[in-house]
Amino acid sequence: DLAGFAVGAMERGSALPQDVTEGDVVLGLASDGVHSNGYSLVRRLVEMSGLHWDAACPWEKTQTLGSALLTPTRLYVRPALAALATGHVKALAHITGGGLTENVPRVLPETLCAEIDLSVVSLPGVFDWLRGQGGMSEAEMLKTFNCGIGMVVVAQADGAEAVTHVLREAGETVIPLGRITHGEGVIYRGALA
Repeated sequence: DLAGFAVGAMERGSALPQDVTEGDVVLGLASDGVHSNGYSLVRRLVEMSGLHWDAACPWEKTQTLGSALLTPTRLYVRPALAALATGHVKALAHITGGGLTENVPRVLPETLCAEIDLSVVSLPGVFDWLRGQGGMSEAEMLKTFNCGIGMVVVAQADGAEAVTHVLREAGETVIPLGRITHGEGVIYRGALA
């Protein structure tokens, strides 16, 4: 096992979340794979599959299973800083353990929720394989893994296009996930594609 951490500084008055309101837009940034969470379950599912770490990867034939599962966690620092510079970002949620279901509500006021359209999320092969190996429901997947969304950006509606442009210019795949609405937690519409 290898662990690391980073320490940073924040300018006064720049703390997020800031003034998240109904009608704000929810954007997702694509992940590169499992990232840094869920590996106890991943190891168990690989064991259940009967495959060895050096076996051909079932969803990415050019790699071994072990190397595909060890795809490094995507870092969003530079793109996030560029998005923040637009002045339209109200919140950021890193999607780690707990998935979208538990991480997005942490940046929302108690009376608001994120309404997310799952039909726009293309489930990467690694998650489709893990779901199949574990017989996991969609709800379990959304609470356990990032399911292809490594970070969520909440932007004011009239600035969402500018934020999307800056993020794409920084090399990110941006998925318009939905909107902030009245309620609690996360409301899912549709199903994972």
